[in-house]
Amino acid sequence: MTPTKELKKRAREALAEKMGTVILAFVVLIILSFGSGWISSALFPENSKLNIALGYVFSFIISILINVISAGMLYMYLNIARNKEFSLNDLFYFFKKYPDRVITATFVLAFINVLTMLPYTIYGYSLPTDISDMNLLMEMAVKSGVLMIIGTVVYEIITIPLEMTYYILADNPQTKGMDALKESIEMMRGNFWRYFLLKLSFVPLMFLSVFTFYIALLWILPYMTMTETMFYRDLKGELKRSGETEPPTYGYQSEPYFKSVDTEAEAIVNPEADQDDRAEKSDLWNIQPDSESRESADNESTEQPQTAEEIQEEKKPQEEQPEEEDNEPKPWDEYFNRIK
Repeated sequence: MTPTKELKKRAREALAEKMGTVILAFVVLIILSFGSGWISSALFPENSKLNIALGYVFSFIISILINVISAGMLYMYLNIARNKEFSLNDLFYFFKKYPDRVITATFVLAFINVLTMLPYTIYGYSLPTDISDMNLLMEMAVKSGVLMIIGTVVYEIITIPLEMTYYILADNPQTKGMDALKESIEMMRGNFWRYFLLKLSFVPLMFLSVFTFYIALLWILPYMTMTETMFYRDLKGELKRSGETEPPTYGYQSEPYFKSVDTEAEAIVNPEADQDDRAEKSDLWNIQPDSESRESADNESTEQPQTAEEIQEEKKPQEEQPEEEDNEPKPWDEYFNRIK
């Protein structure tokens, strides 16, 4: 297991020079969240119980669509963490890849959110609107804030075993929503408190963001999300401890095609291994020797090596052979015989 400090370090390295895109993605989600609330209030004013119910249903449907976009944002974070191509179009990835699977998982998470935030919702709708007492307004605001914080904390704790669902769907979009939820629960078994402490470590940064009028959250939230992405990769076994190296899969490799001195020495000591190595390389490059070269190679292999004496004999100059006498009769021989 990779320590939390190492996960945060990897998250910072992954986000280097990419903060502009991830911050813009969070801004899009924030605008959609606040925009949906404003649209719900405009379409269904709270002047009747029916409008309140319809507004609540409308907000629930919009929250499901926003969660699908949030799942697309996690897909983008996975691409960044794995050094793959990414863009803002990744936010809408799950609208093109099995959206029903994501909506199923989102519906379960949204339903849990509704249950955990139900006290805050009921209390907010039960408040009177014509209150002029400032002390009473402050008291109601404090109660509403406490209920909201409690509901949020309870939701975060309950859904920790389900936090890896969107990552699982990002890696395997064909997985069914309920199966992804079950796989997330199984993956988080034994890692609950480790993940909880990881999320808790960002709470001080959340409090410090108050002094920046919450503008720092535009940096803190992507940093936190990328750290959670690295946590998922750690559960998948994709991360290695710092100092460990993976075998290179690209670039210059001397072993297959360029032998070192040690390799040549090994070939002399173990010629059979060297022949096997040559055979493997021949297969790799699909070298098919033709019949003529194969026959010449066989002839060379069958020839007996010459001895030193045979080589010396070949080097000696050949002695001149005496010319053979021509005993055939010539026409002028008869003339000379008559003179004699």
